[in-house]
Amino acid sequence: MEKKYYGVNLRIAKYLASQNIGSRREIERYIKQNRIKVNGSTIDSPITFVGENDNIQLDNKLIEHTNKISILKFHKPVKYITSNKKQNNKPIIFDIIDKQYRNYKTAGRLDYFSEGLLILASNGEITRNLELPKNKFKRVYEVTVNGLFKEEDLAKISKGVMIQNIKYKPFSYQIINTQKKTTKLKLTLVEGKNREIRNIMSYLKLNIIKLKRTEYGPFKLNTLKSKELQLASENEIKQYYENLKK
Repeated sequence: MEKKYYGVNLRIAKYLASQNIGSRREIERYIKQNRIKVNGSTIDSPITFVGENDNIQLDNKLIEHTNKISILKFHKPVKYITSNKKQNNKPIIFDIIDKQYRNYKTAGRLDYFSEGLLILASNGEITRNLELPKNKFKRVYEVTVNGLFKEEDLAKISKGVMIQNIKYKPFSYQIINTQKKTTKLKLTLVEGKNREIRNIMSYLKLNIIKLKRTEYGPFKLNTLKSKELQLASENEIKQYYENLKK
């Protein structure tokens, strides 16, 4: 059955469940019973995508969009844990994020000593889609290392490598600059396995001085300063949903 996109958000069952209209199964049952209209037309497919700008009716009664979906960009500083729960008395990102966002979900964890772009969303489906390998959202990092850097070694493992029984997919890289003792790289990954970059650099016998994520899919850190939080742009959000349609 052909997908129908009325907006650029979620499948209707997931969206209406997020609006507390009922469970996903209940919504799907309403659809089979021809009880739901979107923008004036009765729908017959659960593979219907809607958003907060769509006119949705259940039994000819307009559904209010009470829980609006929002996507935020946060510049995580070093020495903060990506969690909403305390761990070993270390500071967590929600210590410095406004309390109104405490229930937001995060996509793409950054470890304690890493910094850069984190995506927060009011709906867990958004962060899940960002993390699913099948959606192929790219993660871009700036990595500064010291040690004996050999480009031929990096080029070889960039085609894919097995480290401690963990298989890492191919990635692309760019050498930004090389100093006497340090090298700055740009790495682009299509997956986000735990400590992937740190494990790869350790495999190359390189020490990471700085690890910073600058992009996640269509979302970019740009000039966002450490500890700052801002709404994702309309264009970034549009690109996110366009990617899901592919």
